[in-house]
Amino acid sequence: MTETTPQPLVEGITAAIVGVTEFGPHLDFFVGELGYEVAAEGVVPGAVADALWASGPADVEAVALAAAGAGTGRIHLVRVPEPIAPADPPHNLDVGLVGIDMYARDIEAAHAELGRSGRDWATPPTTYGVAVGEREVQVTQGVCPAPDGTVVVFVQPAAVRGTEAWAADPERSYTELTSVVCHVPDADAEVGFWGPEGLGMAVWYDVVFSSPGFDKVAGLPAGTKMRLAFLAGEKTARIEVTSAAGEHGVDRRATQRPARSLGHSGWSVRTRDLEAALESVRRTGGRVLTSPVETDDPLHGRAIVATADTPNGVSVTLWQPRD
Repeated sequence: MTETTPQPLVEGITAAIVGVTEFGPHLDFFVGELGYEVAAEGVVPGAVADALWASGPADVEAVALAAAGAGTGRIHLVRVPEPIAPADPPHNLDVGLVGIDMYARDIEAAHAELGRSGRDWATPPTTYGVAVGEREVQVTQGVCPAPDGTVVVFVQPAAVRGTEAWAADPERSYTELTSVVCHVPDADAEVGFWGPEGLGMAVWYDVVFSSPGFDKVAGLPAGTKMRLAFLAGEKTARIEVTSAAGEHGVDRRATQRPARSLGHSGWSVRTRDLEAALESVRRTGGRVLTSPVETDDPLHGRAIVATADTPNGVSVTLWQPRD
């Protein structure tokens, strides 16, 4: 009898959850300038939202954004009338969620076009190398602040890793989210939670490196040694787990909660088996926060949904579609 590899419980990060004061500025940026579309809009019923996110009894207004109709790598905008903390973009040494990444076809053109629109990049396009095994991978990135403390990292890839948006529309300037980033104190635990022994994502690489170019892009002290573990499923978006040697910055995890915080505040993850996913959460050091609830809303459709924290306190909304 031959052993079979278990089917992964998740296929990637379905969406980054972004808390907003008002939808207009985000729609101007993501839809008007980056070419995303409104895939769905409406409300998450108050009873469901409160059960998942402890947001109170009121309905939560929500808008799901997609690039070229991609069902993955989406942006879930949720309106937060009374945020638990002011909008404040995280630094790459802060603990918790950091940036959301997407590919740009021509990053220099993106820098110029967004600059003409009044989008001042925190870091202009910069190329640097990352040693992966015996080879060096060249990366070109730039950082552009978005509304409500959201940090968008544009990447011009040396080699494109498949995206649904560019497969559907090869002429697009930007893709769906290609990765989401967290900076954590315990990278081993985070990789174990998401990886082959946990929810089933593959570890594409896991390296420790130092690069003057990366220090510049990320605003790090010169010579910072950074661990970067890159996890991928069958679909985008992927996960970048980072952990710097030495002191970390502000611990933002308590103020990065979906429907209660502004900016990048959680991840939405579709699973083929919610009960098995929750069991994996418990087994790999995470924490299940809510029992499954039924919903029919613009972010999840008809689904059963639950929330959990990873071992490092990243908020994850897990959901399984229902017919």
